[in-house]
Amino acid sequence: MNTHGARIAIVGGGLSGLYAAYRLEQEGCGDYVLLEARDTLGGRILSTGGVDLGPTWFWPELQPGLDRLVHALGLERFAQHEEGDMMGERSRSEPPFRMRGYVNSPASMRLAGGMAALTDALRAGVDASRIITGQAVRRLRRHAAHVELDCVDAGAGLTTRQAAHVLLAAPPRLLAGGIAFEPALPDALARQWHATPTWMAPHAKYLAVYGRPFWREQGLSGAARSAVGPFPGYLAGAIDAVDRGLRKLSLKSPTPAASAR
Repeated sequence: MNTHGARIAIVGGGLSGLYAAYRLEQEGCGDYVLLEARDTLGGRILSTGGVDLGPTWFWPELQPGLDRLVHALGLERFAQHEEGDMMGERSRSEPPFRMRGYVNSPASMRLAGGMAALTDALRAGVDASRIITGQAVRRLRRHAAHVELDCVDAGAGLTTRQAAHVLLAAPPRLLAGGIAFEPALPDALARQWHATPTWMAPHAKYLAVYGRPFWREQGLSGAARSAVGPFPGYLAGAIDAVDRGLRKLSLKSPTPAASAR
């Protein structure tokens, strides 16, 4: 068993965890470690070839904190194409039908290169030596002046880390079911965490990539809705929650830098 220490331990390497590390770097706090159970970062954000397998859109007017971060990182964005009719499906016994399309208000936006452009940009602003993947936190023990974190790697090797503060950057239900807390979480909080749904967790996403958007030539937007399925998502809440948590550590009010490059 190995023992390591840091002032702050971030549990989870998705958007929340990476943003927390990015903010700590901005404030000149390099005494932290980010622990991710998987071998890759990004959490529920996953893009391949510029196509999003996880969340795809964001809404600047509804998510101003996320919008400011996108601007601060200098990321290119574009509006979701919505012009034209859409296709609908009422039942499996009826053929799909054409219907008037809907336009989102406020408009939904996407990132060039996929949403992974966001987590990639955050990772680029973080000290790589502070990121440790393949470390699943299994137990948290609170002591008078610090918290101990027991981490297990793929080979079942145990590493115990110490931190003055722990920032949990993962879905509450996963934390409650995957980490043993000593002392135990209050019953009401444990029930709340177990009952908190993970956004889009029960959903699957199917993608078809075409060489050109031929449906637009027929006056279709590319959108479709079905009452029987399957047919044709977290970001802003992650940003806001991390900012609130970091303020409790007496960091300055979050104001993203003009550029991360």
